[in-house]
Amino acid sequence: MVGYLGKAATVFSAYDESSRILVVSVESAYRKERRDNCIVITNDKNLERDSLFDNEKIQDSIIAFYGLQSGIAEDGKSTRLVFSDKAQRANPNDSIEKDGIDSRGQRYRISDDISCAKVATLAACWYAYHRAGFSNSAKSLSDKLLSAQRLNQGFIFSI
Repeated sequence: MVGYLGKAATVFSAYDESSRILVVSVESAYRKERRDNCIVITNDKNLERDSLFDNEKIQDSIIAFYGLQSGIAEDGKSTRLVFSDKAQRANPNDSIEKDGIDSRGQRYRISDDISCAKVATLAACWYAYHRAGFSNSAKSLSDKLLSAQRLNQGFIFSI
């Protein structure tokens, strides 16, 4: 992330779809070079990326952050958002402010003094949260297509 308080920053994180846990592991200096097997989410329009993170995604990223922070992993006891010791300063919790309520529920905004690393964490939360939602939707669609195919083949279903 670039353009927020302090120096531009890169945050490395990993999302495990099977456990539904996002681990924010390292905050480091901003890197323009792409690493193998990494998904790049950035607000830098001049950088090769997988997803552009812009101001329109801030609200959804905060909702994703709180959803992961308060969510329970597949094991029924672990939290869905974990910060390593090397990434503690990238936790955006203290830089999020309530901004009223609208028809969708609580509204939020980021404080003016939010760091690039904290915004990078919000971007990772946004990606993980929506990727999990996409995976669940894709699995549900796949299950429905399989059921329709079996029904078409003459299998009997009880409901």
